[in-house]
Amino acid sequence: MPAEPDRPNVVLITSHDLGLHLGCYGVGTGKTPNLDGLAASGLQFNNAVATSPVCSPSRGSLLTGRYPQSNGLIGLTHSPWWWRLDEEEETLPELLGEAGYETHLADFQHVAPDVKRLGFDYRHSADHKADETAGAAREIFADVGSDPIYVQFGFSETHRPFDREPADEDGIHVPDYLEGTTEIREDLARFQAEINYLDQQVGELLRHLEEHGERENTIVVFAVDHGIPYPGAKWWCRDPGTEISLLVDGPDFESAPPVEPVISNVDVLPTLFDALDLSPPDRVEGMSFYDYLTGETENAPREAAFTQFTTGGDESRGVVTEQYILIRNFGGRNIEYPTDADPTSRGSADGPSAGARPYAQLYDRVDDPHNLSDIGDAHPEIVSSLRQRTNVDGACQRPTAPRRRPLSVP
Repeated sequence: MPAEPDRPNVVLITSHDLGLHLGCYGVGTGKTPNLDGLAASGLQFNNAVATSPVCSPSRGSLLTGRYPQSNGLIGLTHSPWWWRLDEEEETLPELLGEAGYETHLADFQHVAPDVKRLGFDYRHSADHKADETAGAAREIFADVGSDPIYVQFGFSETHRPFDREPADEDGIHVPDYLEGTTEIREDLARFQAEINYLDQQVGELLRHLEEHGERENTIVVFAVDHGIPYPGAKWWCRDPGTEISLLVDGPDFESAPPVEPVISNVDVLPTLFDALDLSPPDRVEGMSFYDYLTGETENAPREAAFTQFTTGGDESRGVVTEQYILIRNFGGRNIEYPTDADPTSRGSADGPSAGARPYAQLYDRVDDPHNLSDIGDAHPEIVSSLRQRTNVDGACQRPTAPRRRPLSVP
C-alpha cells in the first residue's frame, strides 16, 4: 500500500462563464446539487472577484497569484489579441511541481497556447468532453504514491455555443439587468442546461476521489473565471462581469458560514500555499486568507479587489469593496439596463445605447447588486476615496506599453 503523502493533494476545478449562476448562490432554478454540496461541506466565498471579466487574464491571475498588468496576460491568448504570460512568470503547477507535487491537467486551461508552458507533468482528456474530463479522475487517483498530486480539471461546457436542450419543466432565472424576452429566456434555458450537466460531471469527479479514498486528503477548489456570457456581464467590469463562484473544501477548509469579505482570485494561490505549509514566491501579489479562514485572525487581509478590461478603444478599471464598486472607463458605449440586446453578443456596441460611458461609475453593491443605478454624482466623496485606490495601486493602472505578440502570429 503506497504511503500517504505528507501534504494534501490539490484539485482545482475551473469552469467558463458561470458567474454566480449556482443554487448555493441563490439561483433557485438551477440544478447544481454537487456544487451546492461542495459549498455546504467547505467554504463558499460570497464576494469573490475576478481580476478581469474575460477568460485568459482571469485564469492567468488564478495560476500566478499576480495581476494581469504584472504577469503580462492582459487579454485573451488567441486571435486577434495574442496576449502571453511573460517568460519569467511561474504558474501554480510549476511551483507545486518544484515542491514535490506530481502535476496533471485534464482538458481545458486557456492560459497558454502551448500547455507545456504551464509546467504540467501529465495531460489527460484534451478533447473538451466533460465526461472524459471527469473520468480522468478515476485514472489519476487510482495509484497515488508517496508524493502528493495536483490536478487541474478544466470544463468548457458553459461556454458558448450551448448544445443541450433544457427540460421543459425547468424554471428560468433572468438577472435583473436582462429583459425577460423570449430570445433571452430561451438562451438562458440552454445555458442553465449546460450548468446542470457541468454539475453532474463535477459529481462524478468527486465520486472518483471518494472511491479511491482520497477525498479526505484533498483540497478541492472550484473557481469560475468571470461572469455569465450576457450583455452587461462578461466583457464588462461591472459586478455581473467580475463576480465569480469560489468554493473550497478539504483539510483546514471545513464547513463554515459563507465568507463575506472581498477576495480576489489572485489570493487563491497564496492561500493554498499557506494551507500546504509552503512559501509562495515574493513576486506573488495576492494576499493569503489562510489565517482569517482558520480563525487565527479576525481581520480579513483585503478591503478591496481590483479589476481590469483591456481592448482597443474600450478599457475599464475597477475597485470593489463589500459595499461599493467604482468603475473607471476609458472609452466605450454605455447600455441602458435592463437590456434586451442579443444575448449571443458581448453587447458593448449593441442594444439600446445611453451614449458614451462616464469616466467614473459608482454602484452600491449591497442595495444594487446588478449595478442598475449609478450613484456617482450623488456621492462624489466615495468616488474620490475609491479613485485614490486606483491611482496608487499598480493593479489598477492602465498599461502604457502593451506586451503581446504581433498580430502575424499564426
